[in-house]
Amino acid sequence: MRQAEFSLVSGAQSQEQLMDVLTNNLANVDTPGFKKDRVTFRTYLPHREWLHKVPPDRPDYNLTPWGEFPKPWGMAGGDVPHAGVDGIHVRYEQGSFRATGNPLDLAINGDGFFQVSTSRANLLTRNGRFTIDGSGFLMTHEGYKVLDTFRRPIRLPQTVPGAIRVRGDGTLFKGEQVIGKIGIVVPTGGTKGLAKVGDGLFEANDSVRPVSVPQIMEGGYEGSNVNGTFEMVRMIEAMRSFETHLKALKTLNDLTRRTVNDISVIA
Repeated sequence: MRQAEFSLVSGAQSQEQLMDVLTNNLANVDTPGFKKDRVTFRTYLPHREWLHKVPPDRPDYNLTPWGEFPKPWGMAGGDVPHAGVDGIHVRYEQGSFRATGNPLDLAINGDGFFQVSTSRANLLTRNGRFTIDGSGFLMTHEGYKVLDTFRRPIRLPQTVPGAIRVRGDGTLFKGEQVIGKIGIVVPTGGTKGLAKVGDGLFEANDSVRPVSVPQIMEGGYEGSNVNGTFEMVRMIEAMRSFETHLKALKTLNDLTRRTVNDISVIA
């Protein structure tokens, strides 16, 4: 009974975590530049551990016919099969382009991130919906200053006449005057070194380098890469799986109670 209970509880907890992630994805289906999360799972099966062998040159490496054997974790012991969330991973596929006609709405085509200045550090974002504050600084709608290729805040002089436009390589014009160039960077170690910090921002654990040939589209922004229909289907599947685990656990508890009652009657 104990093994079955742990298996069912761990499975239900995994589906609950999955539903939390899917809920967050659905809540940000219309958030500019949002990147969806994906959940991966792992299982611990004791009967496979019995077949493991330890290579002499790698004493901490458990090898089975099915690959490396995971060590037990969480509330269960080494003799109890159970499942759990292995990790939550960000998917960086590009979202669709949403045209607005606003020259301060920008989208990056391909790799790269805008760099913005915050009180915490210089962070990265794919959200290209920008505005200009009272001092002429190019800002995000959350109040972060957009940085140029030299990692300096971009400021548009109010005394220069003319409309604002951005060339495909990120060069910013006001009228016929070049104001600066919007910095587009990528993490040196790739997106694996990025971490979400909220407000559509990412923090790079490694250094960043400029994109050699950036491709910026003006007059629109990159939408979320969340497919609302697909996420809703996964949500329904996760809810049904969660309910199935709970029903099975209830059935197991009822069986245990009946067994205890029958034993007391026999005694």
